[in-house]
Amino acid sequence: MLNHLTHINRKSVVKTMNLVFMLTILCLTHSCDKKYINIHDFEYNEWAKFDTIDFNFNINDTTKTYDLSFFFRNSINYTYRNLFLLIDLNHNGRIIQIDTVEYKISDKYGKWLGRGLGNMKDNYLIFNQNMMFNKEGVYKIRIRHGMRQDPLLGVNKLGLQIK
Repeated sequence: MLNHLTHINRKSVVKTMNLVFMLTILCLTHSCDKKYINIHDFEYNEWAKFDTIDFNFNINDTTKTYDLSFFFRNSINYTYRNLFLLIDLNHNGRIIQIDTVEYKISDKYGKWLGRGLGNMKDNYLIFNQNMMFNKEGVYKIRIRHGMRQDPLLGVNKLGLQIK
């Protein structure tokens, strides 16, 4: 009986966490001047080394600057202090920018830098601020992780936000 109650409590905590996450994203998208937000969920909380995540977005105004950032949700099963991302920015099938970026996920003592309750931590990672695009049209950001572990465990979500 106690085991059944524990299972129910875990399910309700997970449902509550997902509801809070969705409400947070909803509030963020309506409270700010967001141009784009898209989130990829990782099945089984793992990211295979050559599993490329694609985000497509449209740029209509080349006179404005844009801030690009990533949302990364990890569980406490993520065993690293950092996250390396291999990023390609494409326009019309041509790569226009290639980056390898390192983000800190925890400090040297193992304290998570992201926010969150329970087993999940939400990290907001700045990629490029005040970026200008030379041409209008559809752009694609392709992302792979650059960590040694394959698959990378404890990865729940990765998102792109452009404002």
